[in-house]
Amino acid sequence: MVALTYANASTPAKVAASTETKAPAKGFFARFLDALMEARMQQARREMRLYGRLVTPLEIAADDKAGK
Repeated sequence: MVALTYANASTPAKVAASTETKAPAKGFFARFLDALMEARMQQARREMRLYGRLVTPLEIAADDKAGK
């Protein structure tokens, strides 16, 4: 009787590791909407930095509480 072993043969551990499910990649529109939301958030931050002197600290604290 002869036993052959192959270096590249799949072992049960390798097979189990390769069957793990991965999260599906985001589609085009999901990535587009994420980029759009991020751009709008950056614009809002720029506006707040530009006009932040016009807002009182009490209004900022009230907005922070409402956002949580």
